[in-house]
Amino acid sequence: MRSRLSLAMVFAMLVSMFTNPAHAAKSEINVVLFGMPYTRGLQAIAADFEAETGIKANIEVIGQKVFENRITLEFTGNTNNIDVVHTPVIQIQRWIKAGWVQSMTDRVNKIDDRDDILAGPLDAYKVNGEYWAVPFLAAVGMMTYRKDILDAAGKKFPKTFDEMIDVAKAIHSKDVAAVALRAAPGQGFNMFIFPMIMRAYGGKFFADYVGGDLTPAINSPETLKALRVYMTLLNKYGPPGAGNFNFPEVRAAVIHGKVAMTLEGTGIVTAITSPAKSKFASKQGVALPPAGPAGRSPAIAVHGLGIPKGATDPETSFKFIEWATSAKTVIKIALAEPFPDFVRAKVAQNPEVVKKYSSLHPDVMPTRLKALDLAIGHYRPLIPEWPALGQAIGENINAALNGLVSPEEALKSAEQEMKEILGQ
Repeated sequence: MRSRLSLAMVFAMLVSMFTNPAHAAKSEINVVLFGMPYTRGLQAIAADFEAETGIKANIEVIGQKVFENRITLEFTGNTNNIDVVHTPVIQIQRWIKAGWVQSMTDRVNKIDDRDDILAGPLDAYKVNGEYWAVPFLAAVGMMTYRKDILDAAGKKFPKTFDEMIDVAKAIHSKDVAAVALRAAPGQGFNMFIFPMIMRAYGGKFFADYVGGDLTPAINSPETLKALRVYMTLLNKYGPPGAGNFNFPEVRAAVIHGKVAMTLEGTGIVTAITSPAKSKFASKQGVALPPAGPAGRSPAIAVHGLGIPKGATDPETSFKFIEWATSAKTVIKIALAEPFPDFVRAKVAQNPEVVKKYSSLHPDVMPTRLKALDLAIGHYRPLIPEWPALGQAIGENINAALNGLVSPEEALKSAEQEMKEILGQ
């Protein structure tokens, strides 16, 4: 009798667990993101999620470099401490291969207004027929320039990189440097910016990426020309310490009127052109990145939210992701932060959002759309090895910029390191 009673009790407990999701669901989740306007905005309204669901979201926002090191340690250590993770598209192939994230296909397909999400950014997370994250951002590279400084020098904004050097020569001064660009090494730092120049001159990472020939081809006359242009812009016409600038330093230098021209992602461009952020905002012009002999290739970066493999309650994790990437939440963030990189049609059509960003600077949103149209999805190669490749290339580019090696040596070393990483 006691045995039967025990079995009955066990059966009842199991039934309760599987038929009462509220009992099994987590009441608190941990979300780890790296710093940008959207993530800071999300952190600021975390209480909204708890008010709507009763689930507390501990949203941690840290620096990108710290994030990458932290995530690698968490994932390889199988800590199972993270329920939702910031998932850049350039990392997704590596994370899938390592078994660090969960497929979200069934849940993504059940999002009520899934068609509201732009197809390109969403499909960027479709690998091997499965969805691995939901996008919240698609940023593109644009140029900003001080109209007053160029006008005073009798110059128009540069449409090519050769013209950019010519303009820089004419406007550079001790008080206001002509150019600042990301220079710090990293697959998301100088390797967000440098490929805009490299591709404009016909340089490429591989012999035939689209055709599947991943023989490294960065050591080429075209990339060498691009590297010399990059070095000229920063070493001759950049501010002191330009060889170590990352996006926070670029943003600060432009906002404080210390730099006249830059190439940056839309989030930084929006801050630069925001009167609330900079007293020089009204003097800024916005344009597509300059072209080269091979045309224009604006940078593109897609970011999303994914579920780590070790997340113990993926249903609750996805509930947060749905809320965080919903039109309602993103509209709130877009109105509170300089965040024009939304990937939902409802956000782009919201009257308050339209009013804010059209009044901010009339050229930001139209230029963003043109840049998105010109950008190629594999601007930075979408392969598992890219983070390591981007770090190696970025370090060699930075070494040449800072005079530690010649540009020829830098590209030769970068190509050799690419082959080693790829096992070629």
